[in-house]
Amino acid sequence: MRQLRRDRTIFALLMNIVRIYLEEGDRLAREPQLRDAPDADLLHLQQAADQWLGLATGYVVRKHRCPMNVALQLVAEMQAELKATVPEAEVRRLPLAAVLALPPGQPAAQ
Repeated sequence: MRQLRRDRTIFALLMNIVRIYLEEGDRLAREPQLRDAPDADLLHLQQAADQWLGLATGYVVRKHRCPMNVALQLVAEMQAELKATVPEAEVRRLPLAAVLALPPGQPAAQ
């Protein structure tokens, strides 16, 4: 976990996820009916978060040579830590359009 805290790549990947979750929370607060019937924009947010999560988990598996279940747990812990320690205003400074853009080489849907 200590190594992950210093890893800039995992930090950037997880910050993208946290930013998307903030946007998703905003949308659901404004339009609670989307919980039962998500629109295309909300589905896009969720899909982008899933893709970033997949990239972060895969990165941890490869770089730290750990099993997928351990990587998922580490990523979840780091994500929770970032959400708790990084001020919301700082997370919101990440441009949503940039966060929603798929990294080069990523397929549009997985």
